[in-house]
Amino acid sequence: MKIGMSLTTAYPLQRDSGDLLAGLTEQVKLMAELGFDSLSLGDHHLTAEHYIQVLPTISNMAAISGDMRLLPLFLLPFYNPVLLAEQVATLDVITGGRTTIICGLGYDPEAFTAFQTTQRARVPRFVETFEIMRALMSGDDVTHHGHHYEITSGIQINPKPLQQNLPMWIAGTAEPAIRRAAQMADGWVLVPGSGVDAIRERLQIYRSALAEFGRDEETVDIVLRRDTHLAMTSEAAHQEARVLFEQGYRGHGAQALEESLVLGGPGECIEYLEDVEKLGIHQVLFRCALDEREQALQTIQVLGSEVIPYFR
Repeated sequence: MKIGMSLTTAYPLQRDSGDLLAGLTEQVKLMAELGFDSLSLGDHHLTAEHYIQVLPTISNMAAISGDMRLLPLFLLPFYNPVLLAEQVATLDVITGGRTTIICGLGYDPEAFTAFQTTQRARVPRFVETFEIMRALMSGDDVTHHGHHYEITSGIQINPKPLQQNLPMWIAGTAEPAIRRAAQMADGWVLVPGSGVDAIRERLQIYRSALAEFGRDEETVDIVLRRDTHLAMTSEAAHQEARVLFEQGYRGHGAQALEESLVLGGPGECIEYLEDVEKLGIHQVLFRCALDEREQALQTIQVLGSEVIPYFR
């Protein structure tokens, strides 16, 4: 079982942005010290509140990330594929070959308008951007003939990633996204918010699609993202997390949280991970449901000192 963290980069506007970055830095240093496998940061744009942007932030964190694999998420329809391929390749050089990218579609109508595209076009733009990036990061004399991008003369980027085939994962819960991951990507990332029954159902969709496209499950990564709050005792964790059930969390009510939130002490977290391991999931990215600095550090400490050693 590989255990990483998807750190929160969204915060209220009244918070000092310098303090937010200092808090993220403290969390990453603790993760590296405790032997986490990976660090991920998300991607949103034009937010009304602070959203610390993924590429400069994860590049800044690379120097303090130890041996962790870095997993930046990009909403591909918003990016020029040539520029993003160059930046990701350079990030892989900076990290010594420790970069995997997570690719998502995006959903915010205002962002699509601002980036001069549409939600209707997001899937073909996503596919073309994915294909162009993969070609540029692995070879030379790249051409592409698509609806959104036309590259007629062979082009190349340099430097290339240190990894000959830099891993590209696709995140999604809807069946079309799961099928795209099975067909195109090196891994599939199941987004937070699903209970165990829903995970099992979507795993079946993914495995059926892998078989349809002639791919072996042993050659891909299956990654589960989970929201969590942990303390050294179950009682303390449940007491601290009462606010989530009273006020809601990221659009989820109490019932949805009961199904999807990993909450409690080390024992409950270990039991949950053993359950999903039986489903065939061997990589989990946790996200702190309570993301104030001390609360986030507490969850990271419990995972790093109690849960990770158990699976090692």
